[in-house]
Parts: sequence; structure tokens; C-alpha cells
Amino acid sequence: MSETANGRVPLSAPESEDYESAEHTSVSPDSTKKSKKKLLIIVAAALVLLAGGGFVAWKKSSLFQTTVKSHLDTKGKFSALNTPIILGIPTIISNLDSGDGHPVYVKLTAKVEVLGASNEASLQDKVPEIQDMFQTYLHETRAQDIRGNGIYRLREAMLRRLRANMAPLQVTNLYLVEFLVQ
Repeated sequence: MSETANGRVPLSAPESEDYESAEHTSVSPDSTKKSKKKLLIIVAAALVLLAGGGFVAWKKSSLFQTTVKSHLDTKGKFSALNTPIILGIPTIISNLDSGDGHPVYVKLTAKVEVLGASNEASLQDKVPEIQDMFQTYLHETRAQDIRGNGIYRLREAMLRRLRANMAPLQVTNLYLVEFLVQ
């Protein structure tokens, strides 16, 4: 390659032809087919994701509508059976399993939130059964089991037992109104 007086390198015909031929060979028909395939795969994947997302959204909205409809009675009002009833449990005093012969007592007052009952009077016959369940569980509990977040574990265990014992009715929550360990 020879330079001219102004410092430029003149392009010769063979060099420019090589440049043009190299340009044409870099974009082959195979590479355009591959890029079209990639584009087609990306578009297909996007359509599948959009369809799946739409289906999930449709199912969630229909699930929400059936849940709301199940809580409505024939007149379109929320039925009394689906409003929660809070049942007060009288104070329970129980001794805990101390293991060393030293008596440890617990005083517990609770409220139980129940769905599926027509009124509180229909649940009053369940109160002795609930008290017995609480007493039995508390007699099995040791004082060190209640320390720290043990009250939370105690509440969750009692809630599980309540749900199992009152099976046709739905126990939605258990409120420990008073909890004293002495």
C-alpha cells in the first residue's frame, strides 16, 4: 500500500472488491434464517406467557366472585351464617405440669371467633367442650413451654385443636384476652 503526497492511502480495485465480498459473505442466508427462528421463538414464548398470565388472572377473579357469592344469601345480602360470631370462654384456672412438685398456675380468658353458626346461643352448648379441651391441653403444658414465644405456640396448638373439635363450624381465630402465669 503506497501513500500519496497528502498522506492518504488510495483504495485499489482489488482491495475494495475484497471488502465488498467480505460484507456479503458475513450475512448469509443461514444467519437470517437463524435470526428469524430466534425471533419466532421469542414471540411464541411471549404469547404463551401472556396467555398463561391471562388464564391465572381469570381464575383468580372467578375464584373471588365465587367466594363472594358463597357469602351472599338469596336476597344478595351477606348471610348471618357467614358473619363471624365471637364466643366468650369463661376464665379457666389450671395448674401446669411443673415436674418438680412446685405448683404453677395459669389463668386464661379467651374468645373464639366462629363462622357457620346462626347465633351465639347455638354455640353455648360447645363452651364446656372448649373449656375441657383448654384444661386438658394446659395440664399437659410445662411452665418453661410458655416462656418467650411459647404463648404463640400454645395459642396455635389450641387453635388447631379447636378447628378439629368443631369441624363443621369454622374456627377463624382465638383471642387470648387474659393470660397469667403464677
